[in-house]
Amino acid sequence: MGLRGGLERAVRAFRERKTAVRPTGRGWQALFFGVLSIVVAYLIGTTQIYQLGYALLALPVAAFALGFWLSRGLSHARRIASGENPTAGRETHVELFVSNASPSTSPRVEVVDRLPKPRYFELPPVEGRGTRKIRVPMSFAKRGLYELGPAEVMTTDPFGLLRFVRRFPGTTEVVVYPEAYDLPGFPLRGSGADAGTRGSFSQRGDEFSGLREYRRGDERRHIHWKSVARTGELVVKEFAADAPRRYSVVVDLQRAGLRVPEAEVEDAISAGASVLSHLAAEGLPSRLLLSGRGRGATDFGSGEGTYWAAMRLLATAAADGDESPGEFLDGVPRGELGEGVILILRSLGDGLVRSVSKLRASGLSVVVVALAAHTYRGGGGGARGGREAAFAADLRRLEIAGATTRIVRRDGGVRALGSGGRGVTTNRGAV
Repeated sequence: MGLRGGLERAVRAFRERKTAVRPTGRGWQALFFGVLSIVVAYLIGTTQIYQLGYALLALPVAAFALGFWLSRGLSHARRIASGENPTAGRETHVELFVSNASPSTSPRVEVVDRLPKPRYFELPPVEGRGTRKIRVPMSFAKRGLYELGPAEVMTTDPFGLLRFVRRFPGTTEVVVYPEAYDLPGFPLRGSGADAGTRGSFSQRGDEFSGLREYRRGDERRHIHWKSVARTGELVVKEFAADAPRRYSVVVDLQRAGLRVPEAEVEDAISAGASVLSHLAAEGLPSRLLLSGRGRGATDFGSGEGTYWAAMRLLATAAADGDESPGEFLDGVPRGELGEGVILILRSLGDGLVRSVSKLRASGLSVVVVALAAHTYRGGGGGARGGREAAFAADLRRLEIAGATTRIVRRDGGVRALGSGGRGVTTNRGAV
């Protein structure tokens, strides 16, 4: 019963740990010559050859017991390096950990982990109760959700006859954020903020200036409960004029045609990320609205949590919306837009001009970041010149409607949006 129970426990351990055992080249040789020796001994009836065959076949059994015992405590884990937020096109680091829970030192360790493609690593033996760490540089070409893993940890017995392959099926989800650029020339500035440092956010002034109706995103601690009790409607206290203005960043994700240029969509997403980063650095509360099919949105906020929630939405956004920018804006209640709107647009038109005029008439400031879509698509000569003239005319109509404008072109990209260099234009309207 003792032997049988031990075998059953070993089988259960292998199943739970998803362990496979494979003979090495030397192991196959030992098995082959062991079987060959027994066959030859059977044919000629020599006792010494029988003994040799049994000895050769006993070696893999001993290797199995010893190899399993020495590697039984090994485990594997991974994580993105502390303090790093993976961003498309930039290097980040993942840390791999191989730990040994048993008191005995393990054999030399080999690790294959999918990051997200298979990567191979060799480690020295792991001491008992010890851990070895590997810091691996890696980069992601595109934003989005990635899955790292599963992994395999491999060891070999001291005789070099058997390879133990232990599978760790656990995976790690990694959010790769779009690239955000500094926008020193962007026409929005905070009041009382230490500009340039994300996480330094301005606070509302202490001087009370009046009451107004409650809007989505207002802090509950500013509700004027006496007025609520008297009128039955939510009313909030309004503070001094130096209180930070709230901005809605709207990203146009309308599906335009059968094949949308990837570079155009990626620049729109990156422009949205850059604007959000700029607002956060200036201490201006903001929210994100996506016009895609899922109509993703965040609440107003000026903290790190709000910022990264918006960045996660941008990481997985797709140009799959059915509404034009004007239709989307008309469907959003004015009270949910704050005091200003930044529009990241891939298409312009009459409906958009009307929507911007309505926003300005409601007292909201409007900044338009317009992607020159014709620079991302095919065609040239007179056709491109005509599209450029139409784009300039649409942009001018937005400026007349009261919007401050910026342009992103394919050759300059989003980086030019903050540099004030080629591909950037602005009207003289105040924000």
